[in-house]
Amino acid sequence: MKKTLFIICLLLTTPLLAKPLIGVFTDALSYQKIPAAIEAYCSSLEEAGYVVSLHAENWKNPEAIRAVLRNHAENANLEGAVFIGDIPIPMIRDAQHLTSAFKIDQERFSDMTRITVPSDRFYDDLDLVFDFIRQDDKNPLLFYYSLSESSTQIIEKDFYSGRIFPPVHDETKYGMMETYLMRVVEQKRNPEVLDTVMTYTGHGYHSESLSSWENHTLMLREQFPDLFLPGGQIRNIYHSMNTEMKAFILNEIQNPGLDLVIFHAHGGTQAQYLIGYPRARTATQNIEEVKRFVRSKLRTAERRGNYEEAKTYYLENYDIPEHWIANTFDEDVILEDSLYAAKLDLFSSDLAGIRTEADVIIFDQCYNGQFFKENYISGTYVFGEGNTVAGIANSVNVRQDIWANELLELLRFGAPIGTWHLSRNYLESHIVGDPTFHFAKPARTPLQAPYRRLLRSDDPGLRNYGVYLLVKDQGARAERQLIRIYHSDPSANVRLQALKSLATLRTPAFREILKVSVTDPSELIRRISVNWMGKIGDTMYFPYLADRMYHDISERVSFSAKTEIDLILPNKDIDTYYLSFKEQMKDSPAKISEMDRRRERSLNWLYEDIITGMKDTTQTAARRISKLRTFRNYNFPEGIPALLETAMNDKEDPEVRVACIEALGWFVMNPRYKDIAVQLRALEHSTDQTVRAQASKSIRRLESGPNHPITP
Repeated sequence: MKKTLFIICLLLTTPLLAKPLIGVFTDALSYQKIPAAIEAYCSSLEEAGYVVSLHAENWKNPEAIRAVLRNHAENANLEGAVFIGDIPIPMIRDAQHLTSAFKIDQERFSDMTRITVPSDRFYDDLDLVFDFIRQDDKNPLLFYYSLSESSTQIIEKDFYSGRIFPPVHDETKYGMMETYLMRVVEQKRNPEVLDTVMTYTGHGYHSESLSSWENHTLMLREQFPDLFLPGGQIRNIYHSMNTEMKAFILNEIQNPGLDLVIFHAHGGTQAQYLIGYPRARTATQNIEEVKRFVRSKLRTAERRGNYEEAKTYYLENYDIPEHWIANTFDEDVILEDSLYAAKLDLFSSDLAGIRTEADVIIFDQCYNGQFFKENYISGTYVFGEGNTVAGIANSVNVRQDIWANELLELLRFGAPIGTWHLSRNYLESHIVGDPTFHFAKPARTPLQAPYRRLLRSDDPGLRNYGVYLLVKDQGARAERQLIRIYHSDPSANVRLQALKSLATLRTPAFREILKVSVTDPSELIRRISVNWMGKIGDTMYFPYLADRMYHDISERVSFSAKTEIDLILPNKDIDTYYLSFKEQMKDSPAKISEMDRRRERSLNWLYEDIITGMKDTTQTAARRISKLRTFRNYNFPEGIPALLETAMNDKEDPEVRVACIEALGWFVMNPRYKDIAVQLRALEHSTDQTVRAQASKSIRRLESGPNHPITP
């Protein structure tokens, strides 16, 4: 493509500011195999108004690509990057605070792929700094990096990116890419109106809370109002609606006219876990389910070499007769159980010959986007038969039910999916497929309006985007306006966007507004507010959490309140609130007894188990570190002094000190975060390099705030 090559040369010398630039990167062999398809794709981008910069090389490492991207970002209006074929895959460690849920002992496994996060944030966030570790011995596409202590400690993408990388590793991948690219070229020329959507909520996604599912539907109605009017269609499917859910879903995703699918469920690399074992309705069904469950566990135990131990455990603890499991290893029973289990979930192999009609599929599931592995299921959808152009999927496990649909309404205004994905600032979230794809745009493009005009719109979707842009422009100066928006806007999405923005500021005003938002009409807002209260850890929240424990209609909010109140109960200054609670509950002695038990259990867990365990020098460093890592998920404010004491003690085991310093970096929502950072500064001059490095990283984390305030 002479035109494209000319553009590449121009970029090196002249800033291009008029049109947005898309950098297209492919490996030399892929370009050699399918040049016409790649050039056709680039031409379609040019037709859409982009400047295209095509690079086809034998890439030695990710740094080579990053250098080109940095040059583009500095000299042009870089909007996005597309990676086609065998593009190096950065595997990131020491950055678990940049994920939503991935927390693993990095020293536990020798297999580096298990303890690192495949992430293209290496490419699309140029402020992050990484230290190279090594290239993988078996898969030369994998390059391992550690997030440096000199790096920023939050993700703020400079541009969007997407991978066109089929789920096969043999020669057939070139044919799959060629077919995909030529199909996408045609679909991009005639974008569909986003008017038909399917959502699916799987078992265990939100602990079977119908209040949560109801709230999910109400928030979608605000985001996509036309779907609920004649001419639009939305099908919200709950896992218990059909006992043959697998066949039902396979039929649904082939419906002509389907534009967008959102899967909220558990998942694996090659699987979507749809329904789990159906609820038994008779005594006979219950017995059969117990038999099937125990047989499965015993077969697993047999493979691991502890069959007799497992058999004794289940017979004694479940009090079942031995003849119930006598046929565990009969071939016909194994086959029957296997067929039964296969009906519960959807696997990559089930998609063979299936034409998926949705242009975009969002996989709010674990591991569905583990794109370096064969047969990863999101890739099977995108590069299979049908019309699917892109999937948004996760390369590791994720925390679920945390406003996965945030700003999704941008798609109905014709925004590229990459533009929406800019707000998904997690290491693990990726676009599989073309990130520039968009649905049909309205005659007028409202997203280009100034945020002040968006905030005055009658459309809650535009107001929501207006709040997002307001904070990007005004930062802390927006606090007063955000408070007003929360108190006055009828849209739950807009109110939550305002609260999330206030959370990034971590001011006293944010901590106060939680006393109101904890009783918000929206179940999701109440639940997130409860979680924030626990992360902040102030005793003033005790009466509010107690109230939600006993009076919230949502079991999820009630459960979250119980979890978070346990973090506050050990606080030394809680007595006034506790006595007031007992006075109010004097006619409910059972509730007083329950709270007393919770307080005693929480005190014992913190002081007798966690703190005593982390300070016990007779134990190995590994055992002590295991105890103190509890503070990653459970930010007990009363644990801060013990962590600081051990961290500052230069006679302590360096490994334990580093783990304490790392744990302190998780207290980003605690009001004492500035004081913690100040005390850690003394360690930046430590003679131990690992202590110095971790102190620097934790200080940056505390000062920057949470990577994503809803999952701090």
